Amino acid sequence: MRAIIFLAGGLLVVFAFIFYVKNYLITPKNMFFFTVEVVGKKHEDVVKELVDRLNDKGLNVIRTLPMSKVIHARGVKDFPNYTTVLACDIPQKKEILLKVPFMSVLIPCSVAVYEKDGKVYITSLKEMLIVKDYSQELGDRYTQIIVDTYQKLRIAMAEVAKGEKR
Repeated sequence: MRAIIFLAGGLLVVFAFIFYVKNYLITPKNMFFFTVEVVGKKHEDVVKELVDRLNDKGLNVIRTLPMSKVIHARGVKDFPNYTTVLACDIPQKKEILLKVPFMSVLIPCSVAVYEKDGKVYITSLKEMLIVKDYSQELGDRYTQIIVDTYQKLRIAMAEVAKGEKR
């Protein structure tokens, strides 16, 4: 009888673990996006600090697109602050895009700074799944360049979120 109770308890634990992983750890948001919450800063300040930090790391910012202003101009007044920062204007961009045009989803990098429920977040794509599928076409050199670029991007985002000084 104890063995049956032990087995049933073990199965319950396994099912609870699978449920937790499926619903909280491996979600599309967690798999495809790197997101950090910024505490104690205004949206505009986060955008400015992020742009400065990206430029300092050699991930040159191409353009800052204030999406919420465009949406407000079209009549949606209650849309929260939302800005897209196009960055990662790296020297190898042309070579990468000529080799694999699809990499334009990664280079230049698109970083969203937005407000939700009174909090400010910074989000970017995670490159690994895409790079993995195209690593043959990209070759080792370009694959590593993209991975290194996104590592710098995540570091910059985390530094802005934590309020680290330069």
